[in-house]
Amino acid sequence: RDGRIKGRGCADGRKQRAYIPKAEASSPTATLMGIMLTCMIDAYEKRDVATVDIPGAFLQTKMPEEDRDVHVVLDGRMAELLAKISPEDYQKYVHQHRGQSHIYCKLNVSLYGCLKASLLFWKKLSGYLKDQGFTVNPYDWCVANKVVNGKTCTIVWHVDDLKISHVDSSVVDEVIENLRSEFGKVGDLSVKRGNVHDYLGMELDFSDEGSFIVNMEQYFNEVLEGLPEDMDGIAATPAAEHLFKTRDDAAKLDEERAGLFHRVTAQLLFASQRARPDLRTVVSFLTKRVQNPDEDDYKKLARAIRYVRRTKFLRLRVEAHRLDRNHWFIDGAFAVHPDMKSHTGAYMTFGKGMVNGASSAQKINTTSSTEAEVVAVHDNMPAILWTKYFMDAQGYPMQPSVVHQDNQSAILLGTNGKGSSGKRTRHMNIRYFFVADVQERKEITMEYCPTDEMIGDFFTKPLQGAKFRRFRNIIMNITEDENGPVDIDEIMEIHYKKMEDKRDNTNIESKDEQCAASSTKVSQECVGGKIQDGKKTASWADVVRSGVRQPPILE
Repeated sequence: RDGRIKGRGCADGRKQRAYIPKAEASSPTATLMGIMLTCMIDAYEKRDVATVDIPGAFLQTKMPEEDRDVHVVLDGRMAELLAKISPEDYQKYVHQHRGQSHIYCKLNVSLYGCLKASLLFWKKLSGYLKDQGFTVNPYDWCVANKVVNGKTCTIVWHVDDLKISHVDSSVVDEVIENLRSEFGKVGDLSVKRGNVHDYLGMELDFSDEGSFIVNMEQYFNEVLEGLPEDMDGIAATPAAEHLFKTRDDAAKLDEERAGLFHRVTAQLLFASQRARPDLRTVVSFLTKRVQNPDEDDYKKLARAIRYVRRTKFLRLRVEAHRLDRNHWFIDGAFAVHPDMKSHTGAYMTFGKGMVNGASSAQKINTTSSTEAEVVAVHDNMPAILWTKYFMDAQGYPMQPSVVHQDNQSAILLGTNGKGSSGKRTRHMNIRYFFVADVQERKEITMEYCPTDEMIGDFFTKPLQGAKFRRFRNIIMNITEDENGPVDIDEIMEIHYKKMEDKRDNTNIESKDEQCAASSTKVSQECVGGKIQDGKKTASWADVVRSGVRQPPILE
C-alpha cells in the first residue's frame, strides 16, 4: 500500500504434510476478539499505540536441532542465478538432472512455506517476551502483558505484525528498541506511530479520545473494482425480506460466475467480521451457498454489493463506558430457514459500538420460539464466558455479563433450568440448561428487553426501513450515514427510554413474585434495577448514559 515492492523466497511445504501432523504445525494467531478488546482498552485508557512489522521473521528463527532435517531443492532458473551471482559459493553444488540445474540445500533457519515456520517463530517471540517479563494471556496466546510504572503494557501479535500499547509513550519506545535489538538483524523494524494504524487489513483510528474507529473503505474500493455490470447500482439495505428463501429449481451458476460468487462472498465475510457488522446477516446466508450457488443467490449477492457501494464510507466506532461489565442482546428467530431451523442473532457492547456478536443458523430444530431463544443464548455462551475470562486475565475483573432477552419464558428457563421446564419443553436436551448453571455461578445475569428494542433482532432477519437504520447506527455507533449527520446520542437515549418505559408499564410486583416463586439459587436482575436498602439502583440504561464506572444510586 505504501508503493514498495516486496518479495520473498517461499518453499513448497505440501510434501511435509506426509510426516508432520496438523497439530504439530498449527501456530497460534491473535483472535479477532482479542484484537478488538485490546483496542477498546487502549482507547479507554488513552494509551499510546504503535504497530510494528518484524522483517524476515522466519529467517531469524533457527531450525530446532531435535527436529529432522529439512531439505529444499532449488531448481532451474533459481539455481542458475545463484551460480551466476556467486560462482565461488554455489557452482560446486550445482547438479544436472534431466537437463536442468539443481542445488540441494539443508535449512538452518525457517523458511516461508515450511509447515512449522509460523509455529517456530511464535515460540521464539513468545519466549523472548516471557524473558522480558511479559505474561501471555491464557485465553489468547498472542496477547502478552507487563506492568511497567504501575500501568499495563500490552503486546498483540499476528505472526510478525505487532501492536504495542501503554499510557506512557516512552515505555512503548523502550519496548520497540528492545525488539529492534533482538529482531532487527535482517533489516530494520517497520514502525508506525500516531493515532492511525493499518493493521491486519483494518485501519484503526484512535484520534477521538476514549474511542477507536475501524475503517475499511479502501478495502471496499478494491472489492468493488472490476465487478460485472449486473452488480451496478445502490441499495438501501443489504438484503431483501426474502433473504432466507430458496428454490430447488433455480438455475445453477456456471463455473466462472460461481467462482466470482465465492470470492466476493469471502471478501464480504472478511469485512463483516471487522468493520461492518451490518453485513453479517446477509453474509451468514451467502456463505452457506458458496458450494453450489444459483441465480437467486447471485442476485442476493448483487443486492449486498449495491448496499456496500452506497455505504462503503461507514465506520465502526467502539467506545467503552466501563470495563467491568458488558451487555449482550441475544435473539432467536423461530423456523425462518427452509429446513425449519431457527436463526441466532447476538450483539455485545461495553457501552457504544459492537465489540462482538453473531448471526448464524441454529444447528438443531426447535418446536417453539421459546426453545429457539434458549438455544440462541446457549450458542453464545462460549463467547460470553471467553470474553469474561479474557478480560479477567488482562487485569480487568468483570461483574456478571448482562444478557438481554425479549422472551420471558426463555428467561425463566435460562434462569431456573429444569425447574421451569414443563411438558412442552421437557424434551429439550439438558445441555441447554447450562445457562442456568452459569447464572448460579454469577457469571451472567439475565434481563428482559422489549421486542422493539432487541438489537439482536438485527442479526436474525433482514430488517428494512427505519428500524434497519436505527439498529445499524446503534450497533456501529454511527455519527454520519448515507442520509447525513446522525445524532447517535439522541437515538440511544430514546432506545434506553423505551426500555425503561416498557419496564414501568409492566407489573413489576407480579413479575418479581413469579421470579421468586420459580427461581432456584439465583435471583433475576430486571431491566429497571432493584431495591437495595430502600433505594433503587440504576438500570443498565442509566449506567450507560452516565458513563460512570460504578452503578449510581437513584434517589
